[in-house]
Amino acid sequence: MKHIVLFMMLMAGVTPLSYGQCCGFGMSYNNVVVWPAPDLRLPVAEEKAAHKTVAPAVSRAKPAVEANAQQLSLHFPPDKRAEMARIYVQSMDIYLKIEKKMGWTPRDLAGGLAAFVVGNYMVLKNTEVSDEAFAAVARQFRAQAGLRELGKKQDQEKLRDVFEQSAMLGTFMALAHKSHQQQPQPPDVYENMRNSAQESLKLVLRTDPATLRIDASGIRP
Repeated sequence: MKHIVLFMMLMAGVTPLSYGQCCGFGMSYNNVVVWPAPDLRLPVAEEKAAHKTVAPAVSRAKPAVEANAQQLSLHFPPDKRAEMARIYVQSMDIYLKIEKKMGWTPRDLAGGLAAFVVGNYMVLKNTEVSDEAFAAVARQFRAQAGLRELGKKQDQEKLRDVFEQSAMLGTFMALAHKSHQQQPQPPDVYENMRNSAQESLKLVLRTDPATLRIDASGIRP
């Protein structure tokens, strides 16, 4: 069971100090509306077949990593925003390395959405997720008809923002989980992080995240 994701995080040496100041971070309302809710009933076997014939949804807009990092930092107190924007930019750098290691099309929207779900899931469940499971979640998104249509019809800048913010937040949360493993946070701090993860997953998946599980078959309700 490989853990490329965790390896890349450890190699990056990122141990942000601001997890304890978390104050309810998440996607902006507009991006939550755009986010395509996956059909969790779709078997991974079907996703594999679909992946062979379906081009991934990729925004054609110019990257705006710093702007999206600043947008996400607004969920924190004013005195923490500059630090959090820096951490989100760093999180995006790590995600792009992970994306390359996974062999995905650069800036594939499905990968960013998968990172968001997996990172929040890791915090919520206080557990690891294997590369195989991470890849299965990405396939699950990639095979969704709604996601493919989104890639064709959605405003390209908004599509870019969904991808970048999802990837940043997911990587940030996975880093938070890894940081907690190495240096446990006080129970109330980690509970605050778990609550944030739960609310984020509830918003984007439109279901109760308490019953979710992620394994080599993808996301299951």
